[in-house]
Amino acid sequence: MSFLNSEALLDLLVRERLLNGDQRQYIVLQKGKQRHKLLKQRGGRRQDDEQKMDRGFPDLVDIIVSMGLETGDTRKIPLTEEVIMRAVSHGLKIPFKKLDPLELDMETVTKTIPRSFAINHLILPMELNNGILEVVTYYPDNQHVLEDIERANQVTVRPYLSTRTDIKKILAEFFGFQHSITAAETQFGGTGTAATVDIGNLEQYVRLASTKELSSSDQHIKAAVNHLFSYALEQRASDIHIEPKRNICMVRYRIDGILHTIYKLPKAVHTAITSRIKSLARLDIAEKRRPQDGRIKIGRREGDSEAEIRVSTVPVAFGEKTVMRILNPDVVFQNLDDLGFSRRDRLVYNSFMSAAHGIVLVTGPTGSGKSTTLYSTLKQIASPERNIITVEDPVEMVHEEFNQIAVQTQIDVTFSNILRNILRQDPDVIMIGEIRDLETATYAVQAALTGHLVFSTLHTNDAVATIIRLQDLGLEPFLIASTMLGALAQRLVRRICPHCTEPYPTDAAGLQKLGFPVTGKDTVILHRGKGCVQCRNTGYLGRLGIFEIFPMSEQMKKLIATQAGDRELRQVAVREGMTTLREDAWRKVQAGQTTVEEALRVTGETY
Repeated sequence: MSFLNSEALLDLLVRERLLNGDQRQYIVLQKGKQRHKLLKQRGGRRQDDEQKMDRGFPDLVDIIVSMGLETGDTRKIPLTEEVIMRAVSHGLKIPFKKLDPLELDMETVTKTIPRSFAINHLILPMELNNGILEVVTYYPDNQHVLEDIERANQVTVRPYLSTRTDIKKILAEFFGFQHSITAAETQFGGTGTAATVDIGNLEQYVRLASTKELSSSDQHIKAAVNHLFSYALEQRASDIHIEPKRNICMVRYRIDGILHTIYKLPKAVHTAITSRIKSLARLDIAEKRRPQDGRIKIGRREGDSEAEIRVSTVPVAFGEKTVMRILNPDVVFQNLDDLGFSRRDRLVYNSFMSAAHGIVLVTGPTGSGKSTTLYSTLKQIASPERNIITVEDPVEMVHEEFNQIAVQTQIDVTFSNILRNILRQDPDVIMIGEIRDLETATYAVQAALTGHLVFSTLHTNDAVATIIRLQDLGLEPFLIASTMLGALAQRLVRRICPHCTEPYPTDAAGLQKLGFPVTGKDTVILHRGKGCVQCRNTGYLGRLGIFEIFPMSEQMKKLIATQAGDRELRQVAVREGMTTLREDAWRKVQAGQTTVEEALRVTGETY
């Protein structure tokens, strides 16, 4: 790799059509001014300053970015650090690498080269395979540094270029987290193997010598747990799993519905991390043999908003497993127009929300977005003139506009017990976390009959099946027909990544065999994500809802009174305009929002 000074960098950017001649002249002028200012601050010209400024890289990149320039051709792309580094990569024929923290191995990053060496030279080791070490650097003329790494590790180095911002950020996060974990492991006095005693481990080893348990208040554990929280928020994770294995502690994040392995930590720190989380959630640290539930409120680094974390611990084979559900207000409270309703479904749901009284049921499996739909609904209809009361197990997201009651079975505060007395609280709208039994269903009906609007959830596969489920619980058909406004079934599908979406042709006959309503065509043009750094090569980024919703019509009421079956009820609902989950998924496939594979994944079990 050739030495890259200021002149060479500017020439390269001109060749790559990022700059024109006038821009080049302007940058040279600005660089000269900054150079003069620096030397003046230092009290005159110094040799080390001259050498630094002559090299020009990275100082020149900072100068160009700070100017807010655009490319000198017709594209008019802002000259960001990444755009410049991609041009340098292309010009010098050194591959560019957009760094994704989830793809990096902490052991490789932190234990291949010393921390000070990595930071001073902006070198980030990525992967070591078959004697080839892939590294990312900011300096394209780092040949002597790469040779030092080759000699020290007896490997062949394969270099990539990336931005200084990304390299510094990952180095700080990875080395900072590794330092906390290593310090905690050292203080624990264990080896990170099965020598550690854990009374919750079903495969525990007997050790006669007394062991020293690391305090959950230790500064290193605090730093490690804080990093896990902030990193999860940064990666848009919905859940954090901390799982004890035989010799390691595995940390996984669920992102867009899919679990990703993030860290494999020494087993020695598992108990301390778990204890720290339990302490924050106000759980019993000494109790390791029974499941426990709690919650934590954490501040967001990027703003004043806060996130709720619901904590669940349960004993498994090798210790206590902790799962934390992250409830971000920006996700839980959304505009209903952004959830994915079709125009017809939105109008039907609006009629439910504006009704004076009645029951609205939302159904779907765990993780289908029911809480987001209900919270977003309550947020939209909340006003000073309305008293909204929720009964939840547990309260997922605390919101001051609602009066939220938590179920506490240990002191006999159950859904039915609360609902028995809730009408004395003068509610206008009631949200019941889940209708699980006849008693709860009866009180919900009673509330609807006495002029209240009731929202709740029910576990069924589709919207129409809610009627059959209520009958199975023991509700009289005439009560269902007279109080129920309608039902909504929903699922979440992954959204095609907008950064790498591409069209492709597919056979219409094959789609018809899969149950999609395709007519009059031999070939259909659909979309998919080919995979990029923004979506971690999954082709998906974010999620959206698919819905199946029906209102209670006079025809449906007559069928319920005669205790008609599920098939007959569904036929009437479809005839009256209901779009099934599969049909709504197909609409979103046609619109280029999701893929056929996602539509099949989330609707396959119901059709």
